[in-house]
Amino acid sequence: MKIKLKFMLSLSVILVVLGIILNIIIRQALISNMEQQISNSLKEVMKSTQEYIKYTLIIDSMGFSDDQINGYGLNEEGLKTASSSIVKNINMNYNCTSRISSMDGDTIKNNITVGFKDTIVKSVKAAENGRAVIEFKYKNTGVNGILSYPIYENENYIGIMTVCKDYDQLYGDNSRIINFITIIEFAIFICIFILAFFITNKITKPITKLTKAVKKVGNGEYDYEIQCKTNDEMGVLAREFINMKNKIKEQITTIESEKEKVERLEKVRKKFFDNVTHELKTPLTAISGYAEILTEGIVEDVEFKERAVKRIYSESERLHKLVLKLIDVSKGDSFVDEASKPIDMRKLLVEICDDMNMKAKKYSHSICRDIKDGNILGQPNKIRELIINVLDNAIKYSTEDKIYVRGMILDNYYKFEVENKANPIPDNIYKRIFEPFVKSQKSIEKHSSGLGLYICDEIVKEHNGEIKIENGEKVVVRIKIPVIETTWQ
Repeated sequence: MKIKLKFMLSLSVILVVLGIILNIIIRQALISNMEQQISNSLKEVMKSTQEYIKYTLIIDSMGFSDDQINGYGLNEEGLKTASSSIVKNINMNYNCTSRISSMDGDTIKNNITVGFKDTIVKSVKAAENGRAVIEFKYKNTGVNGILSYPIYENENYIGIMTVCKDYDQLYGDNSRIINFITIIEFAIFICIFILAFFITNKITKPITKLTKAVKKVGNGEYDYEIQCKTNDEMGVLAREFINMKNKIKEQITTIESEKEKVERLEKVRKKFFDNVTHELKTPLTAISGYAEILTEGIVEDVEFKERAVKRIYSESERLHKLVLKLIDVSKGDSFVDEASKPIDMRKLLVEICDDMNMKAKKYSHSICRDIKDGNILGQPNKIRELIINVLDNAIKYSTEDKIYVRGMILDNYYKFEVENKANPIPDNIYKRIFEPFVKSQKSIEKHSSGLGLYICDEIVKEHNGEIKIENGEKVVVRIKIPVIETTWQ
């Protein structure tokens, strides 16, 4: 439950309870005041009627002797004789009804309505003890005051007088005042409620904004802004939250920046060492092949031996430069890609085929070539690495002795392909053939890292080319790179 709702419910309960209590107190005060007015009025009636009754009895006893006064005058018999006249005159002079009873409670004369019988009986019993009693009889639209008091002469009680007078007008005035006060209370309640609603809304609005801001920040929306112009506790809290949010945003930005740097560095490092691994493998393949032939002494051709020695020397120099680059990188120096320049593809392919042919013969394979002239613009070492990787895969996975290498210009591309018969590449590997660390278990060499074709694909993309592999009983790797027109000096 929201704070605003809790506050409004609590305030409503308090206002309702206070309103009811206040209304009850005011009602009781007004009713008490009304009853006091009725009591005072009846007391005045009692004084007047006492004098009237005494006066009437005295008048009635005048002119009679002591023997004749027995049925008239200031005694119970005289009261009975004058009761009709007394009741009639009291009703007419005081606008009320009345009843005269004996001290035993028996009715002498009565013109009070039957509806007040119980109240009158109760009052009469109290008056029998010699004291005046006032009772109130409430109706739907008014109230009646009932006064009972003893009639006495010379400290002798001769009867009981009961007067019943309606005070409907006073009751109506009192009811209207109570209703008016109730309306005023209700209006005040509404005003307080509305005022409290606006005050509560003003107090809780910053809390609502701050809660929304906390949720937004919790979901990573650090650019969400909140406005708080107050200088109270909520204003201080909002400003501190904004400061906290900005610091978190700065820290997140710093962490993300550092994370990107680390990821970029890791990618560069991985790419660099993947390339270096294969660049090391490229000269080592030629060196080990020529060295093996020279060591075994199976070739007596002097010209071949000289060419082999030169190739071993040139590849050793390239390997030496590569190692120096690795040393520079280990010291923190940047690794700069090789500059692009025109490449004679026929010359490069023939040279690599001659070098790789020695490894092919080691596994009883031979490389058959059909290579046409063509020039491309690229990085020589990377194109060399590309061709060596493709030929090396053909040697490792070929199931027959012939490996075919073809090169030609077609549709402004220099296209070369390497074909060999092999077991079909499994579908799960073929679908991911250019992903890193994907390799077949059927190679004659078990130390493959699964990075060769991934690097080949990266080199081809870098040279705006395309590489495809045809799978089946014949595996054909087709590569095309845009050609350039070059005039050789």
